[in-house]
Amino acid sequence: MTAAGGLANHDTGYVYSDDRGRTWRNNAGTVVATTGGTPVAVSSPGTVVDPLGVDHALMNQESQAVDSAGQPHAVISYVPGRFTQCVTSYSAQRKQDGRTFFLSRAADGGWTQREVPVAPESTQRTKLVFDRTDNAYLVMPYGRIVAATKTSGWTDWKTVYSPDLNAFGEVDVDDSRLATDGVLSVMYQQASSGTTPSPIRVADFRLSSSATRL
Repeated sequence: MTAAGGLANHDTGYVYSDDRGRTWRNNAGTVVATTGGTPVAVSSPGTVVDPLGVDHALMNQESQAVDSAGQPHAVISYVPGRFTQCVTSYSAQRKQDGRTFFLSRAADGGWTQREVPVAPESTQRTKLVFDRTDNAYLVMPYGRIVAATKTSGWTDWKTVYSPDLNAFGEVDVDDSRLATDGVLSVMYQQASSGTTPSPIRVADFRLSSSATRL
């Protein structure tokens, strides 16, 4: 770590269990840990699927979702090396230069990272959900919604809703309602002034018949 003002998170790892947590396997299916025995560690073989050094203000636990084929996908964000190799102010530099990345696992076990061409402009988390045909929706801080289609291989990211919700920071999404009803239901708190309480609201977005349109 080269500066105390950044965050020492590094790498994105992946392990899974198919026996209710008794054993844990890496991306290749090799057992690397057992509950009550050997723990998962950064040094466990084959667990890092998207390497990244420290000092990039990485947030690597933002959101995860599984598509209809059972493959996992995740959203992370950090300050890319094209801006700096050493974040010295976590909050300021994430807001200015932080970028969101979509990680996806293919059936053959390969992982792909794609940069989402919409900056989060926030230190907070983005939520990832899939609709019934595996189109992906990212609900960013303040309520901006960005989407990509499964048919494009999740490469055609575009903004489908620019927020006018007056939302404060992170929002939450009812992923089960999207799967069952085709409604993107977003819960958020409106911004407040000083110590004045502000309301918590829910905004429902019904998806059109065209993929990734509200």
